[in-house]
Amino acid sequence: MTDPDQRRDLLDRITEIALGDPVDLTRDEAVAAAGMSIEQARPYWRAMGFADVEDGPAFTAGDVSNLRQLAAWADSGLVDPEVSLDVVRSIGQTASRLADWQADSLMRLLAETDAPVDLAGVADGLSEVIPGLERMLAHAWRRHFAVALARGLALVDEGSDGFEPSFGTVGFADIAGFTRLARSMSDEDLAVMVQAFETGAADIVASHGARLVKTLGDEVLFVSADADAGVALAIEMHHLVTPGPVRLRLRIGLATGRMIARMGDVYGGTVNRASRLTGIARPGGTLVDAATEDALRDPEPYVLRHQAPRRLRGMGLVRATSVSRRRS
Repeated sequence: MTDPDQRRDLLDRITEIALGDPVDLTRDEAVAAAGMSIEQARPYWRAMGFADVEDGPAFTAGDVSNLRQLAAWADSGLVDPEVSLDVVRSIGQTASRLADWQADSLMRLLAETDAPVDLAGVADGLSEVIPGLERMLAHAWRRHFAVALARGLALVDEGSDGFEPSFGTVGFADIAGFTRLARSMSDEDLAVMVQAFETGAADIVASHGARLVKTLGDEVLFVSADADAGVALAIEMHHLVTPGPVRLRLRIGLATGRMIARMGDVYGGTVNRASRLTGIARPGGTLVDAATEDALRDPEPYVLRHQAPRRLRGMGLVRATSVSRRRS
């Protein structure tokens, strides 16, 4: 049995390994070392998602280094202060979710063992894994950033303001009858099903060169550059299989047109239309708007059935078409 003092020392060691530096600086010491005031540093800390702290050590040399970088950008005029806050906020929100996801995976792994948690073993394991994980994270970010940057620069070169894609297909996929399933399934089984759905949907989206915008528990939002990729991945999503006795059934809606992209999310009438179509799709079915049908370069693999025009909230009458794979 680990005594309380030893346990506290091990937890401190684990924290230091995770942070990469000792937690040995107070708030005042950190901002002074960075050459900033608390008023200058606070907006960045809050944008990163860090709680306000008062007395006592709470910061590391890494925190100081980041503040110095932000100050250098501001002094050089290279990055507008509002833009730098947006960048920091995007990093903070993404990193927070990623960290929760990875920590949850580790906690579930530890919970599955019958033996008491060996904190010393956890610390040793983290010291081996974190450097490689950090390199993997940086590499993945560079790959995704390169694609997003190329796409954005191409739009600017075409005369767009960089925020409005010239044309794209946006789709929602949600789990049909999720409220009923949530009442009838155990929390554990429901969580396993949702995780399998999100993971499987993300893999399918990536395999078709599309982008997963966000997951909302029982729903995912994705964007593809063209209608053919959007329809193909939607059809493939219907074949997703999740663990457990309950068969996963999805409702999917696709719309094609212009949309506003901000902070990794998408907005506008095209997005709203896709959401409304998802809401009226039958379980196991895919509905597309007229623009998506018209934009299909190769409709041959699909059976297209025109639906009676439906009045959708805030959009008037909308013509929808159901899409399914043609049997060979």
